[in-house]
Amino acid sequence: MDPASGLCEGCLRTIDEIASWGSLSDASRLAVLEAINARRKPPTTSKQAPAADVRLLCDASSHPDWPNQLRFIQRDWLSCNSVLIFDDQQGATLFDSGYIKHAQNTRDQLRQMLEGTRLHRLINTHLHSDHCGANALIQQSFDCELLVPAASFDAVRLWDEQALSFQATGQRCQRFLADASIKPGDLITCGELCWEAYAAPGHDPKSLIFFEASKALLISADALWAEGFGVIFPELEGESGFEEQAAMLDLIEFLQPRWIFPGHGPAFADVDQALAIARKRLAAMHHAPAKHARHALKVLLKFLMLDLEWADRAALEKHLAGATLLGACAKQMGMAANDALHGAIDELIAQGALRCEGTRLFNDDHRRT
Repeated sequence: MDPASGLCEGCLRTIDEIASWGSLSDASRLAVLEAINARRKPPTTSKQAPAADVRLLCDASSHPDWPNQLRFIQRDWLSCNSVLIFDDQQGATLFDSGYIKHAQNTRDQLRQMLEGTRLHRLINTHLHSDHCGANALIQQSFDCELLVPAASFDAVRLWDEQALSFQATGQRCQRFLADASIKPGDLITCGELCWEAYAAPGHDPKSLIFFEASKALLISADALWAEGFGVIFPELEGESGFEEQAAMLDLIEFLQPRWIFPGHGPAFADVDQALAIARKRLAAMHHAPAKHARHALKVLLKFLMLDLEWADRAALEKHLAGATLLGACAKQMGMAANDALHGAIDELIAQGALRCEGTRLFNDDHRRT
């Protein structure tokens, strides 16, 4: 969040708009989108702002530059974005499903968008809970095939919640069954579009991104957003991740996509600008890994509170005691786990992202961070 404006630097929404997005009516979402468009306008001065300062972003589900069969579903930060692609012959394909808390909303939104078209398959870019939490309900509701990254297939089959990161983060995910796996180099055909899978280590060493060469479209998951990328989780556990993320940015630059559909925030076409922002942030993380860990801990805590909405502070600490990433972040910060957690809670309260009333913590979406 931009501390000066109180707006998310990627999607230009306030924290309350982000948190409530999944439950808003169509009319309310339209009002938010209109507000976002107003926020993007250059300030009225005697001199017009240079064109380079205007971002090429899109919050809508369709755009004249995109194929008619593609729909972009922008969600909030608790649930990832999805990409829905229609195929008259075999049925539609959905990339990523979102978080379990929004599963019913996701199912209902899909039914409305599909308008009777069969959902043929669901594909996960990676298996963090905000990308796959609605998998089980989508499978049950649409009887669709589910494909996951090959590197995560065995963990899904065995339902190893530690390997799948759910225990490590203290997050929820209903068990689902994978029908098949996808590996780098595999092709996913949806009508006239053909998406090639690429390995996307960095944020998640098992992640994939998908590139459609004929239209130069990229489903980037959390490898690149308009204003950054996802937490580099391997680095929190003492493994390499910054170098892999740098290589991912180089790969995206080499592919030269015209439009990118990220895991969070708006779709965007100003790829060079997004890459420049991402590289600057990656360099800062590489220079100060303890700050990256501190940021990651606050992200994990805020995500959990977006899900829970409120929690007794002692119960929250007990819940997170089994989340190994808490200890990993604290170690990077040179602090005891409890001290790191208390510090993160206090910072989020000071920023207005959480509210404390007695022994209870509340997710606060009425004040800007």
